[in-house]
Amino acid sequence: MIAFIKNSTLETVRKKFIILYLLNVTDIIFTVLLLRTGYFTEVNFFMIKAVQSPVASVLLKVLLPAILLYYMYRQIKDADTSQLKVSNIAVNISLTIYSLVNLSHIVWVSLLPVFHNMV
Repeated sequence: MIAFIKNSTLETVRKKFIILYLLNVTDIIFTVLLLRTGYFTEVNFFMIKAVQSPVASVLLKVLLPAILLYYMYRQIKDADTSQLKVSNIAVNISLTIYSLVNLSHIVWVSLLPVFHNMV
């Protein structure tokens, strides 16, 4: 696992982009599901309006990131070793943040029965 985190080859960064994209998609799925329970609100002020519309949610959290990550991957294909290292650090930071967000969602989903029983 440590080797995967430290590895900054193009192939590893590509795999990390895929993981980042999947974490992004699961984030919006968890968010929409939790919002529908009525017990939760969106805390990301950039997304408050977007989550009110399923179309906007899909565009902002599914389609746009796919396009951006594909574009970024195409750009780093010509990167040198030092640029790949910087890209690796940036994607590792993003993966950490999205992992924590998804972990938070999993905790809240697991606590739903507690909230439901309190009402």
